[in-house]
Amino acid sequence: MTGLLVDIHPAPQPDEAAAIAAAIRVLLANGRATPIDPRPPSYHSAWRRAAIREATGLTADSRRSS
Repeated sequence: MTGLLVDIHPAPQPDEAAAIAAAIRVLLANGRATPIDPRPPSYHSAWRRAAIREATGLTADSRRSS
């Protein structure tokens, strides 16, 4: 990873440093324009969205509440 300087304190052990570098490489390789969503995958479920719409009285084609 040339051109990228990451300063981590306290200094990690060699195996920890390798894991951090690998994680950074994966994040950069994905080219994500938006931050990674920290919510569990179940929060992205169509079933969950449908249940929320039903519970709040929104129509099935509603995407956002106003």
